[in-house]
Amino acid sequence: MKRSLNGLLPLALLGFFLAQAAHADVVDDVWRGTNIRLNAARIRVKGNDYATGYWLLPKAANTLNLNVPARQFGLNSDLVLHMYGSRSGNVITWTFDDTLPSRYNLGDSTYVTRVRGTLKAYARQVRGSDDPFCDSAACPHNVELTLAPGSSAKVSGYKTFIFDIDFTEDVQVKQFVAYGGVPRPRLSSMAVVTPSSRCPSSGPSELSGDVVLSSPAPTGGILVDLMSVDASVGVLPVRVPEGQRSARFTLRLPPYWTGPTVVYGASGGVRKSVKVGVRSCLVHVFPFVRWYLIDSLYAPVQLLNGGAVIARYKEAESDVLLTGKGEAYWLNEVLGAEQVRVAGVNSTGDIFGTAYTSKGPNAFLLRSEDVKAGAEQWLEGWEAVTANAHGTLLVRDPNDGKSIYRVDEVGPARHPGLSELLPSRVLFNALGEVAVTLETEKGLRAARVYGKEVQVLLDNESEVTALNDVGVFVGTALDSDKRPRPFVWSRQEEARWLPMPKGAVSAKAVAINDGGWVLGTATAEDGKTQVPFLASPDGKTATRLDEVLPEELKKAGYRVLRALALADDFSVLVQALDGQGQRVHLVLSP
Repeated sequence: MKRSLNGLLPLALLGFFLAQAAHADVVDDVWRGTNIRLNAARIRVKGNDYATGYWLLPKAANTLNLNVPARQFGLNSDLVLHMYGSRSGNVITWTFDDTLPSRYNLGDSTYVTRVRGTLKAYARQVRGSDDPFCDSAACPHNVELTLAPGSSAKVSGYKTFIFDIDFTEDVQVKQFVAYGGVPRPRLSSMAVVTPSSRCPSSGPSELSGDVVLSSPAPTGGILVDLMSVDASVGVLPVRVPEGQRSARFTLRLPPYWTGPTVVYGASGGVRKSVKVGVRSCLVHVFPFVRWYLIDSLYAPVQLLNGGAVIARYKEAESDVLLTGKGEAYWLNEVLGAEQVRVAGVNSTGDIFGTAYTSKGPNAFLLRSEDVKAGAEQWLEGWEAVTANAHGTLLVRDPNDGKSIYRVDEVGPARHPGLSELLPSRVLFNALGEVAVTLETEKGLRAARVYGKEVQVLLDNESEVTALNDVGVFVGTALDSDKRPRPFVWSRQEEARWLPMPKGAVSAKAVAINDGGWVLGTATAEDGKTQVPFLASPDGKTATRLDEVLPEELKKAGYRVLRALALADDFSVLVQALDGQGQRVHLVLSP
């Protein structure tokens, strides 16, 4: 379902505050909902306790008032108890004072003519993991009501003994449990995305997960309870926004964590679980065994898991998604735009970019596995810069070239560290780190931005080219001989040079996956021959892609010319020369 945010931040903020006012607490849900299901009630009269079980208390929508027929409780009376509701914080107070249409015979010549009193109840949201029962079925509502101090009642009438003797008897309310509000969306599914290349990392890392509800969340949204069996893995309840059916959550992993753990999610009494763990790190080179040729009408620019690519149709101005199954999705048609420019993709399968309509630019994010559903996020008047694996967008205002904005539920807000930097390249990972290339007095410099902190990675002239979700930065810098060489940097290791294939004198890094494998293109001693390669995470080897081509491509005389992109499932996108000397684009997979 598309989540659309207004291009004007003040209006977005106003909408946020109005929403908070409209949905102050769960009492608002009781007000909006119909009927209240009484689960248990107990009163004490003259030292004796009287209890009742499940009853349905009729209530109209958009009111706290109740009109409860006495016959609803099996009493032979035409009395309708008019309970007038009011609220104070999370407490609902019902007051009533009704004269019976006709006296009610309690037996022994005793008659009731009037009932009055006050019932106070605490209102709290039913936790997603709770599944209370009303009678013999699960209670569908999202608010539990329990007895609060200050509840009392009186009954008045008379007893006939030669003559009538009036009486008023106190009634103590000892127990009250009921359920009201609106129906609770039930948890339909839950998943955690673990990139194929992810393995234990030396620093903290994060994974992204999704919860999907059976129906849209009510006013104010709803929390889905989440917990991990392994307490070292951090996860918090996630709020599904009002009107939406899904939300993303973050799983925080400690350093060197391998797992496994089980993550539980619950909403509407339905509990789901998913097992999470990471594989051992792959340190040895792998051969490619699968491949496919991209039609020459397309110029591929991005690579997704499963071999899907984002490409530009050479005779059009808009980007297209080409799946590994040969399907083509024109993104301008999917998004109802005149032109679409994809800014990038991430390890969870998101596609993000800018869609241009007659009204101007619109930043978007959509899921490649559900492209027909259209945009998950849509921001009118903004241009997309990049996005991380949690689906958080960085955008810019086309009328303000100096600032980059981070998007949350409220809308875009200026990124505190990117204002006025004017970076030429911006990348964003799941840890909230931003990799940028800056123009300084000494020339270009690769830098890390986190919050307000800006840290230059090397003293050498350098530029950033890639960033993975475990905090490893990749770029190209000039060495002491003023030749470009690829480097990696992390908070744990600082900077180190990457190896180059034998015979290469310079190289440029192109991409890195979460396992630390780096894709690059080197230049041989003749200054002309290009040598695409994969560098291992330990920094010990750089393997030419020609050496690990599928055997049938080797036999056909294919030679790789340039490395273009690397996916987390270890697929690579390359430009190659076929046996007839024609330049082609290939996707290679292990």
